[in-house]
Amino acid sequence: MIDFLSRRQAVAETLSAAGHKYILVTDLKNVRYLTGFSGSNAALLLDTDAGLTVATDGRYDTQVRQETSGAPGVDIRITRDLLGELRSVAGTAGFAVEPGLAVAAARELGDPPILEGAVEAARLVKDAAELEALREAGHLADSVFSEFIAAGGIREGITEIEAAADLEHRLRSAGADGLSFDTILASGVNAAKPHAGVSREVIVPGLVTVDFGVWLDGYASDQTRTVCVGEPDSLSSELYDLVHRSFSAGVKAVRPGAGLFDVDKVCRDIIDEAGYGEYFVHSTGHGVGLDVHEAPYAASRTPRDKTLAESMTLTIEPGVYLPGRTGLRIEDTYIVTAQGAESVNPSSTALQVV
Repeated sequence: MIDFLSRRQAVAETLSAAGHKYILVTDLKNVRYLTGFSGSNAALLLDTDAGLTVATDGRYDTQVRQETSGAPGVDIRITRDLLGELRSVAGTAGFAVEPGLAVAAARELGDPPILEGAVEAARLVKDAAELEALREAGHLADSVFSEFIAAGGIREGITEIEAAADLEHRLRSAGADGLSFDTILASGVNAAKPHAGVSREVIVPGLVTVDFGVWLDGYASDQTRTVCVGEPDSLSSELYDLVHRSFSAGVKAVRPGAGLFDVDKVCRDIIDEAGYGEYFVHSTGHGVGLDVHEAPYAASRTPRDKTLAESMTLTIEPGVYLPGRTGLRIEDTYIVTAQGAESVNPSSTALQVV
């Protein structure tokens, strides 16, 4: 069972410390975190006693009652005017709002004060139910990818779109609720683009980077594997070995209390020392949960006082991208444990030749 009350109490403590009586929550992922409700139109009002009113429209009357049945004490309001209804509940006490609230809506509400990160701070450390959901999502995607490769899903002569469509069909057929982001499957010079997506171009010999993920019961997976079509040439072997050493060092750096800046630096230093630093153009990692990209972030710009804690999540995903030539990335999602890092994508990260 999900302990929604503890989640609400954690946010209520932040709310109280900030000096507000209520917070208006409009981010749908935060609504789901606090209530279990997954509809596409909802908002809620949480008070400092952890009392909660959720508003949605008539399309979700049955769904909201079913999905919030495990969240005690939720006051459900069915209305077309979600924000107006919740404003009436708050009355003269007013409320703070999340920074993602649309400017027009904020103006209509009288430009209430913004309270940033109230729910996100609670979401940083995952509870047992979340960790299990993340493991299930990660394992599903990982096992399907292994089957996809074994079945010849990536091979010379078919297009990137054909290969990606095959992988995505297999993921949905295995039970995924959807894709957590648009699949990246990049061959040849396209692999030099970190977010290449997929194209109609034919897969050619050399490195092929595949970044993919699923939604399962509201939680995301995110991983990247790079394979080689045909035997790798000297450059491909050199780059893969370099990125894999960087990746492995980053994984070893993950532990409770580790600085997020330091995790990024461990990976970045190895690539810098090999002379490819300018081609590692993104951060080392991010959290995964109800959002596929969420806090914490391991990057060169992360404040040095930001650290990992047990039951946080973090991807480790160094990469090197040589414009007009080739590129690659290796990525797993990790749960921070007392012993270090637990991968939710247990397949091998060694280079596979297909």
